[in-house]
Amino acid sequence: MFALIDHINRLPLAGLMLVTAIGYTLGRLQIRGVSLGPAGGALLTALALGFGGLSTGAHNSGFSVGELGFVLFIYSVGFEAGPRFFTSFRSRDGWRFVAVGVAVNVIAVGVALAMGRICDLDVATVAGTLSGALTSAPTYASASRYVADAAGLAVAFALTYPFGLAGLVLIIQTLPRWLHQDLTEAAPHAGGPAPASPAHDRDHGREVTRGFVVKEESATGIPLKELNFTGSTGCVVTRILHHGAALAPNRDTVLSIGDTLLATGRLDELRAFERRVGPEIDAGELWRNQPPPRRVQILNADACAAPLADLQLIQRHGCIIARIERGSEWIEPGAEVRLEVNDIVEIVGTPQNTATAAGILGRFEPDDNEANIAIYTGGILLGLLVGSIHLETALIDFRVGSATGLLIAGVTLGWLRHIGPYPTHVPMAARRFVRDLGILLFIGETGITAGRQLHLGMEVAPLIPILGAGLITAATVLFSLLMATRLLRLGPLGAWGSVCGGMTSSAALHTLRRTADTNEVTISYAASYAVASVIATIAGQWVVALM
Repeated sequence: MFALIDHINRLPLAGLMLVTAIGYTLGRLQIRGVSLGPAGGALLTALALGFGGLSTGAHNSGFSVGELGFVLFIYSVGFEAGPRFFTSFRSRDGWRFVAVGVAVNVIAVGVALAMGRICDLDVATVAGTLSGALTSAPTYASASRYVADAAGLAVAFALTYPFGLAGLVLIIQTLPRWLHQDLTEAAPHAGGPAPASPAHDRDHGREVTRGFVVKEESATGIPLKELNFTGSTGCVVTRILHHGAALAPNRDTVLSIGDTLLATGRLDELRAFERRVGPEIDAGELWRNQPPPRRVQILNADACAAPLADLQLIQRHGCIIARIERGSEWIEPGAEVRLEVNDIVEIVGTPQNTATAAGILGRFEPDDNEANIAIYTGGILLGLLVGSIHLETALIDFRVGSATGLLIAGVTLGWLRHIGPYPTHVPMAARRFVRDLGILLFIGETGITAGRQLHLGMEVAPLIPILGAGLITAATVLFSLLMATRLLRLGPLGAWGSVCGGMTSSAALHTLRRTADTNEVTISYAASYAVASVIATIAGQWVVALM
């Protein structure tokens, strides 16, 4: 084993690539839907192999691959947050979701600082514990730029990260029951105050699409506008298979016996629709014959002024919105959902109809096969230039810093849709690839270096940061949840979604979705996450400066 490590150490970058490959694979392993993620997997791998003698393979060339990873990752965090960063404040309940997300990070920093002062902890341990409690790679990356004890920071983060992750998941699974909150029966509107009693059973409150075959004579020979299924049952016919041909219905469409339909509505509405049309069937052929969805970027503010049901895309244009992409999350297109500027929606319909709908909503998103590389390389250059700003007078000594400069550039360029005639579009898959590669390279290099110094370790017993991380996580969730429900009057789904967004934890969102049995929490999560991801990065600098 040691001979293999010695051979790898002689190959440039081989050690870093080994950590990246193993760490990424380890981070993807899931237990009950929860995983360590790229950052957690890479750090544990790097510390273990670094302690075993592995090196980065840079051979003291002066070039740091970890530095490249750092700038790619921090810029990507800002760029991904950009489209939602300013929009989050303008949505109906957005400012409340954002306030909770900011409060989460402020409370976490405050508890971490108090713990550090009371327990007389060094700055590296406090910063690492805070990063682990928030399960936040951006916080760790930002703090690492200002902490001299890289080994202590890495060890504290590695120790507390799994406990922060497990603690947050456990809180989501248990705390709602202790507070007598039934998330599965929460109000359909995630943002508003919780009602005195649920208005709908959860099975009746969610819209789904089902297939039916026309068997009732009363549903044939009459145009859909006269049948008025939407008014009488609440359902909308979204697709028809007539004599083997898949059609997008319009107001003048006439049904025939044997036609297969796709209809969307709540389950109680679909039962009423079944009584009027015919029995439910497996409409596999109709699903297969649907045209491929087109991705449309929402740019028209008027399309965001009313719920989806009021847009009447099906009735007016024969199109249906299949999915809504908001930030890095997907939202189910329920009738009550409101679109927001810079959302990406997938529209199903004929080419002519989807083109008309795209003109009303915004524009077709550019081809996913094209990514504007200049928006990353040029944006990183801009961020480094902004970060190099240093104002020094007799009264102040102010430095922007590379992390803050990269965030500013990323958020700004991510928010802009065009720079002159040039689009700033970068597909989601490409953004995630650059972000994950950046954090893997950065944590891999810093983790290997820390692992080789692991004998220096931390100056405190490991139990202290582990207990501290539990305290930070629990106190942050409790106080921010209290603020969300009591002060801001958010309903349970809006409160929990914005808290999880403030923690910037995808594992927490997954657990919350499963616990609440709804995707509505994604709305508040996405609004809170967009701003909190930027604040969490800056939090790494805060805790170092204030210690």
